[in-house]
Amino acid sequence: MWKIQFFLLLESILFTLALFDVVADEASRTLLLMAVLLLILWNVLGRRLNSVLLISALSLIFLVFVLNPYFIIGVMMLVVYMLINFFSRYEKRNQYTHIVFNDHALVARKDKNRWFGNQDHSQDQYGFEDINIVRLFGNDVVDLDSTILVGRDNIVVIRKTFGKTKIILPIDVEVSVSAASVYGRVQFLNLSYWDLRNESIAVSSPGYQDAHKRVKIVTNSLFGDVEVIRV
Repeated sequence: MWKIQFFLLLESILFTLALFDVVADEASRTLLLMAVLLLILWNVLGRRLNSVLLISALSLIFLVFVLNPYFIIGVMMLVVYMLINFFSRYEKRNQYTHIVFNDHALVARKDKNRWFGNQDHSQDQYGFEDINIVRLFGNDVVDLDSTILVGRDNIVVIRKTFGKTKIILPIDVEVSVSAASVYGRVQFLNLSYWDLRNESIAVSSPGYQDAHKRVKIVTNSLFGDVEVIRV
């Protein structure tokens, strides 16, 4: 957006300088005055019957400005800008890939958020699905011990105002925790803990980067502790 604004500002300055230069030159000023008189005469005598007057007036205006260097620079910049904009849009349009989907019905699952009270977010043994929790008050337990974690893009996101969050992981799953809190504590795999005072922290288990089975946990809260344990 700022590029367009800068271009319009530059064009306005160039055309303003062209107008001042035309008015300052006596010959250009005379031709411009003659063009204005022809336009007035064309308007008084009737626009349809005196098209010659209009053509003559426009020809004089064009002659006055086409010989002005500021006007020429402004027109050249306008043409260059239009060409650049055209080719950039053309390239973007050619970069699109047409994707054809099969005619299968989309399946979506909606879960109601419980804003208050304690809640258990355990998943069954058939596979992990990303968890996204939004809460006001309450404690949350996310038990992944019986869940089959496959792949590296497993995410748990928890956002709340008050309450404790407990994450239970299988022994063979690596974990990364990103937590932010105004007042709280992060306990990580019984290895260490950190008190947060309007702070954020990011910590991961030693084998997280190279692990084939891993989960990323993101928590945001005003007041609340985060505990990550293995069983």
